[in-house]
Amino acid sequence: MDLKNHRKEDCKEEKKFMKNLSHYKILADMFRYPDEHSVEYANKFLEMIVAELPEKAEAMQQLIDIHTQSSVREQQEYYLKTFDVQAVCYLDIGYVLFGEDYKRAQLLVNLQNEHKNAEIDCGSELGDHLPNVLTLLSKTTDPDFAEELGFIITAPAVRFMLTKFTNINSNYYKNLLEVLYEFLQRDFKGDNLLEYAVPEQAFNGDNDFVMPSPKSAICDTHCNKRKSF
Repeated sequence: MDLKNHRKEDCKEEKKFMKNLSHYKILADMFRYPDEHSVEYANKFLEMIVAELPEKAEAMQQLIDIHTQSSVREQQEYYLKTFDVQAVCYLDIGYVLFGEDYKRAQLLVNLQNEHKNAEIDCGSELGDHLPNVLTLLSKTTDPDFAEELGFIITAPAVRFMLTKFTNINSNYYKNLLEVLYEFLQRDFKGDNLLEYAVPEQAFNGDNDFVMPSPKSAICDTHCNKRKSF
């Protein structure tokens, strides 16, 4: 997927300014496998919430207080139950979007190039792992790429992930995903990308992936748009 070439030919050229997206690094850390740094990550997250979403500060404080009463081992087991073993959903957003279709491989290749440009070490995870994608959003210096990664890829994937929690009353990571989605909606309006928005029916809870058959669904939705993702 070449995220940098999704521009309309008739779009007016204008000077673009890079948004401050540093908060996505803080959000990224909240979705990492729990370890001895988790309390530090949570504290930074709460500071950010107080500054950016003060109306949610009390609820987030209570949520994190309850979660951090558990040992790191218990937090790790909870994380694996949510995202790995009999997972509610998965954190690899390319998989969330495309499953094992070749389109995920295309996305991974392009994301890997962007991670390299931004000097991001993805560790043992793939380039489409949510913490790595959010870190990339925080570090890229290309405003067009950031808008496309945020609006076309990350926001739909996170919204779709939230549909998997529909019948789950309480989950720590569901609440974090809701906060993340609120930031994504605020930061990435996609004003020049609305023709690439994912159709509403993708979020009705019936699909295994956002685009269950990308080879046909993308053509049906975005034909004649010169879009290669």
